[in-house]
Amino acid sequence: MSEKDSLILIKKYIDEYLEVENDTLNYEIYSNEISLGGKLYNIGGVFFDKVPNSIANEIFDKDETVDILLLISIKNKVVILRKKEGCEINLGKLAKQLSKGGGREDIAGCILNDKIINLTKLLK
Repeated sequence: MSEKDSLILIKKYIDEYLEVENDTLNYEIYSNEISLGGKLYNIGGVFFDKVPNSIANEIFDKDETVDILLLISIKNKVVILRKKEGCEINLGKLAKQLSKGGGREDIAGCILNDKIINLTKLLK
């Protein structure tokens, strides 16, 4: 997949991310404190099939300890990154470092790859 195709796919999932659904959300969150760029962050990870925005909002509302959230779609091989308000990391830059991806400072996306899979292995 070319970088352009990857970015088009990521944009599609970020647009879908903004969709909201009022169904009962069913997810399990995995988290751990991990050093990124010499700074410790509490990273959370969840798998999703739909409504990642609703899942992220609920997690940030309920769990004040999560700094960065990885929303992972195994089916589509896409990861959406989101951070809590006040977290200083640039998610667009992080997405580029982890995989083919990018985005804005507060929301980004990338293609699921071995780097991200290895990162998720650190989550409990």
